[in-house]
Amino acid sequence: MHAPLRAIDSQRAAGWLRAGMVGLGYFALAAALIRLTSFEGGLAALWVASGLLTAELVRLPRHRWGPTLTACTLASVLATGLVGLGWAVAVPLALVNMTESVVAALLLRLWRRGDDALDSVDAVIGLLLAAACAALVTALPAAALSGLATGRPMFAEASAWLLGHGLGQLTVAPFFLLLLNGELGLWWRQATLLRRMEAAAHLLMIGAVSVIVFGQAVLPLLFVPILPLMLVTFRLERVGTTVAIVVLGLIGGIFTALGHGGTYVIGGSVADHVRLFQGYLGVTVLTVLPVAAELRLRRATLDRPAESEARYKLITESATDMIVTLDAAGVVNYVSPSAREVTGFEPAVMIGATPAELPCGPDRATMQKAIDAARARPGERSVVEYRADHASGERRWYEAHTRAAVSGGRITGWVSTVRDISGRKALEARLAHAATTDPLTGLANRRKFDSILDRRIEATDGGCIALFDIDFFKRVNDAHGHAVGDLVLETFARSALACVRAGDHVARLGGEEFGLILPGATIEQAAMVCERVRAAVADAVTTTPGGISVRVTVSAGLAEITPGAERLQLIRAADEALYRAKASGRDRYAVAA
Repeated sequence: MHAPLRAIDSQRAAGWLRAGMVGLGYFALAAALIRLTSFEGGLAALWVASGLLTAELVRLPRHRWGPTLTACTLASVLATGLVGLGWAVAVPLALVNMTESVVAALLLRLWRRGDDALDSVDAVIGLLLAAACAALVTALPAAALSGLATGRPMFAEASAWLLGHGLGQLTVAPFFLLLLNGELGLWWRQATLLRRMEAAAHLLMIGAVSVIVFGQAVLPLLFVPILPLMLVTFRLERVGTTVAIVVLGLIGGIFTALGHGGTYVIGGSVADHVRLFQGYLGVTVLTVLPVAAELRLRRATLDRPAESEARYKLITESATDMIVTLDAAGVVNYVSPSAREVTGFEPAVMIGATPAELPCGPDRATMQKAIDAARARPGERSVVEYRADHASGERRWYEAHTRAAVSGGRITGWVSTVRDISGRKALEARLAHAATTDPLTGLANRRKFDSILDRRIEATDGGCIALFDIDFFKRVNDAHGHAVGDLVLETFARSALACVRAGDHVARLGGEEFGLILPGATIEQAAMVCERVRAAVADAVTTTPGGISVRVTVSAGLAEITPGAERLQLIRAADEALYRAKASGRDRYAVAA
């Protein structure tokens, strides 16, 4: 029980410690900007502290905002009371400051994930709207408080708040978002030494250019920083862009507040020049941030095919199935290394050929069937089975799964996976044979007999069927046992098979009953076959393990197969003829009426 409580207390302490650090940062930024840009005792003309708080609120779950808002409220009160408008309005102005960051954070969360404020152009637009709306919501209360403390015009103070706070959020919030979510630190840890040196050189260049542009007031050089900024954007993307903006804003803002810089080529008060610098910085930010976002999006788009190719290569090289890709014309352009195990052939010998030209490939008709099926249903796979040669010369069974590769609604090729299914086919054949074979005699069983008879009924060349029954078979079992009875059944099977033609079928229908299917035979020809079987069985001798000789006879019923007849009707007719033969004394056959 105590360990979980200690863990919770530790988390709370860590949360308050971080909140305190954010509060200290908020105080430092607020006090510095009030001191530098609060002209004639009014509101600060440039305000970035809210950007720090907004970034932290976006990062934190809402139920953990309390400590951070508390620390920053205290920081705002102290900054306003010590170096700002005074203690009289410090508390309400702190609440307005907190409201600004809360509104901006909520809007960023609503628009997109706030920590990805630079991942696309619309995310940058969301950041702009969040900063503008938050400044608009709080401008009038802040102007009223400033007017109360200083007597300055409310409209002028509201304008100063809108520009200072809106542009301040837009300028530094991206930097703090990346800093607080760890992306800046992650970039630095993952970057090589050469990459770090390049980043440092670019930022030093931005700093040097900023000093040159804003350290003099003779030449209108405000356009010059755009060039190195764009270079940083293309080379370092959003991480470098956000840092470069902060460097430019920090150097340019300090110089402008001190009465220097490119804005001073025209007349006006220091406050006017600070506002002009704010506009310049805002335009610069809105120029480079969308470019950084678009570059990131395009980099991700370019990286996806490379990642997909790497995954595909890993899969194909480790797959046990052979993977084959074909171009739109059906020519093989890739074969995975597993081809050696599946077909015995080297992958290289298959490149540039069509599947029909390969010994291990399907014939042209089978491959065309697979392609036609894949073309008809581009989002689905088609499956074909075929026989082809292995490199060893053995004829094997293969199974190919084929799917169309589609780009822009157009089929650009085909992808197939091929596996050796010879083992499965052999097992299927064994199971099929077992399912249709009598295990004692090796003859076809009743299921197989019915299936063959159905096909013969559908054929046009007719034929006959005959049903045989061993006479007095029960006496054999009673006198000698079922084992000897099984030997008698095997004797009948051998005798019958020796008497029928090559295309005839012999089946054990159950017990001591057997059936013959004689395709294309007339009644006279079938009668001759039945007589041969009867005589062969009568002459056959079954010797028991004890040396006793057992002889049996059979009776048979014969019926003609007529097209369109019912199977049960034919069997019934042959069965009735069999019973007539039994009733007439057995060891004979009878023909159905």
